[in-house]
Amino acid sequence: MEILFSPVPAVRCLGIDLGGSGFRLGVFDVGTGILCSKWQVIAHDGDTKPSSIVPRIRDSLIDIGWSGPIGLGFPGVVSDGRILTAPNLGDEWIELDLKGELENFHHGIFTMINDADAVALTEYSLGSSKNQNGTILTVTIGTGIGTTIQNNGAMVPNLEYGREPHPRLEGSLESHISASTRSEEGLSIGEWANRFQEGIEFLERLTEPDLIVLYGGIMEHWSEFSDLISSEAQIKPARFGTKAGALGAAIAVSKLC
Repeated sequence: MEILFSPVPAVRCLGIDLGGSGFRLGVFDVGTGILCSKWQVIAHDGDTKPSSIVPRIRDSLIDIGWSGPIGLGFPGVVSDGRILTAPNLGDEWIELDLKGELENFHHGIFTMINDADAVALTEYSLGSSKNQNGTILTVTIGTGIGTTIQNNGAMVPNLEYGREPHPRLEGSLESHISASTRSEEGLSIGEWANRFQEGIEFLERLTEPDLIVLYGGIMEHWSEFSDLISSEAQIKPARFGTKAGALGAAIAVSKLC
């Protein structure tokens, strides 16, 4: 299934970026990417069950005073508004009706998108891959590894190549090269970059990209490791920082407006 994203209309929508460690949300002008509200960042505090997180999302929406279109980036496979996997949050999220849980705020205009796909949509609409032809691989580096492929604007959703087996070691690719693994194992930037290079080579063989866009908090160290990784494709850092996921979710729901 391919999704073709057309140019974004100039409307305001709220985006939520739900991750393994917390969630972020804000209202955006989706034509420019400008934040039009207070930016909310809420940690999960160790409890990732819906019974803990959903009320916090509601509280944040009340705090902002929002009633309108809501897009939500989710860390797992989503399809037609259904949550199919939730590896970093837990099985209690599977098949949860988030649209229904938040219905008092969006009044029917709601969509979900994979969190990595949301970042890729932001970068393609307004960022480092804007107006780029060919095959674009966007890699999000965080609790796990998210991957998105776009070809001339057409996106194949929910790829989740980070959960593929590592080509040489036991476990998944993301269990060796994610930012959370770097923190847990106390790896230096150089040590992590050596591991990440192997991951880039694996993803390059799978996808044969023309451009690779890298996103995540670790990109604040880009100047330290940019010379330590290479690819036959051009590599660019993402233009947008921590707001990219929420903005991409807002852009996605703007298609319904």
